[in-house]
Amino acid sequence: MVGSSAIPPIPEIGHEEGYYARKVREAEKQGNDHAREAYKVAQYVTLATSPHLEWDQKIRYFAHALKRHCQPPPLAQERIWLFYAELAELVRSHCGQEALKLASHEDDRYASLIKQGYDRKLIENEAEKFFDFLMGGHQDRPAHFNEEDWQQLRMIRDQWI
Repeated sequence: MVGSSAIPPIPEIGHEEGYYARKVREAEKQGNDHAREAYKVAQYVTLATSPHLEWDQKIRYFAHALKRHCQPPPLAQERIWLFYAELAELVRSHCGQEALKLASHEDDRYASLIKQGYDRKLIENEAEKFFDFLMGGHQDRPAHFNEEDWQQLRMIRDQWI
């Protein structure tokens, strides 16, 4: 990366996509690569948190943000590493929030089905498929989740499987 070494504040999530596109262009004109990456992260996180997307679409945005925009340049100073670590945590935090919303909804639905007298074994089979999809079939925490959210997902899953 070439350009300004000024570290911008972590941008807010939730603006319209055009807002982030303008901010990215401004950062590019100023040669501020860190601001460009920060606004790209905010853009992808905002896209990923859309209620209209399915989980597999959301996860693509989160994974892209982590892989392409949360990587510090080689041989970066510690303050730069910390900035990119903060961007990555922003992505993981929002990814976890989205996953936990879905898991909580399913948890409530499964509890309701039990109250209605549905067979627990059928619910377990459905839950296994759902959580395998949500958690990507991973036993170990994938990069797009932070540890706390991963553990909460596992706790919710484990009460049904």
